[in-house]
Amino acid sequence: MPAPKKAIILIAGVGTRLRPITSTVQKCMVEVNGKPILVSALEKLEKNSIEECILVIGYLGGMVRRAIGHKFGSMKISYIENDIFDKTNNSYSLWLALKNLNENDLKKGLLILEGDIIFEDRLLREFIKDKRQDLTIVEKYNPNLDGTFVDVGEDDQVLSWIHKKDRPEGFTAEDKYKTVNIHKVSAAFLGKWLLPHLKRCVDESGGKEPIETVFKNIITAGGKIYAFHANGAKWFEIDDAGDLKIAEKIFSKEDA
Repeated sequence: MPAPKKAIILIAGVGTRLRPITSTVQKCMVEVNGKPILVSALEKLEKNSIEECILVIGYLGGMVRRAIGHKFGSMKISYIENDIFDKTNNSYSLWLALKNLNENDLKKGLLILEGDIIFEDRLLREFIKDKRQDLTIVEKYNPNLDGTFVDVGEDDQVLSWIHKKDRPEGFTAEDKYKTVNIHKVSAAFLGKWLLPHLKRCVDESGGKEPIETVFKNIITAGGKIYAFHANGAKWFEIDDAGDLKIAEKIFSKEDA
């Protein structure tokens, strides 16, 4: 698979669990050791030859536009507005971004990132270099990780995708892998699986389901996604004030 040249970052949400910080600051602009989460992500994308990054904005979107503009180094910045961010989930934001892309835009595949993740350059660089198609980054369970988990088969195929809200009775995470929420998808996967299932989600729920539900439905229907193991590369998902403190301990000012 050719290295993707385009990325989408989903940053429309309110970030209620990070209040009061997010009462006046968009979640993606919250700083980790003095650097906004979004700026850290854009630096890594630009360093790894991504030519365009599409930001799906909503809550406090004007703050993001003013801070980032339409160019980040050599990388073009485009914006998609989710005007009903308070009534929808990130599946709707992704649908808005993808339905505006043409086949030529997608022929080299695409990176999809959620906007509350801080990660080191090595993780993204090795992920992009991996020649396999249709990958999601995962980390073996440890007690610091919570949220969405997947089962991974011997060939690294993702066998299940379990959002925290959908955990069945008796669920245990110790034998599973946490999703980092950074994905790499091919044009074929986008056309056959992701776009149709996003449309179905929008049609049936108004886009109120999270992306994890869409991926779960794709796997159930026979779509194949594979795991890329973080293997000790640094990353962290920031949902609340406790997560922010952990992220600041993991990342120094130099590598944030």
